[in-house]
Amino acid sequence: MITSRVYFTGCGKIRTLQTKETTMATAKKAVAKRAPAKRAETPVIQPRNGGVDWRSLYLYAVCLITLLVVLFSTVGLINSIMNAVIPDPAYVDVYAKPENMPSAELLAQQDESNQVRALKSIFTSFTTIAIAGPLYLYHWRTARKINN
Repeated sequence: MITSRVYFTGCGKIRTLQTKETTMATAKKAVAKRAPAKRAETPVIQPRNGGVDWRSLYLYAVCLITLLVVLFSTVGLINSIMNAVIPDPAYVDVYAKPENMPSAELLAQQDESNQVRALKSIFTSFTTIAIAGPLYLYHWRTARKINN
């Protein structure tokens, strides 16, 4: 079927446009002739060789941090044990006047306070090592499994 349409242009001219319209039957035949669509396969995501493996980066960062915590706690533990075994002497001002010298009770109290402080520091360092050590071992083993 051929149809004509009339258009008015801006210059005052009239144009006639003839078009050929297709019926629904011919449109359906055109759809039926198309090749069947291929199914889109889901792409397999493969890590890039140049990219960053974020999981390994996280695991190694935690290993580094916990290793440093264990190292510094070990140094603190050794220092605390030395303070418990060989305590620092009580402070006595050599330039103080004889009437301002600390009493024997005060010196004994300072020694006892140093001992208690050293024992608390030993406990704190040991607890920190007991927590950070297994965290380090877990993350290190997990990182090694991923890379092997």
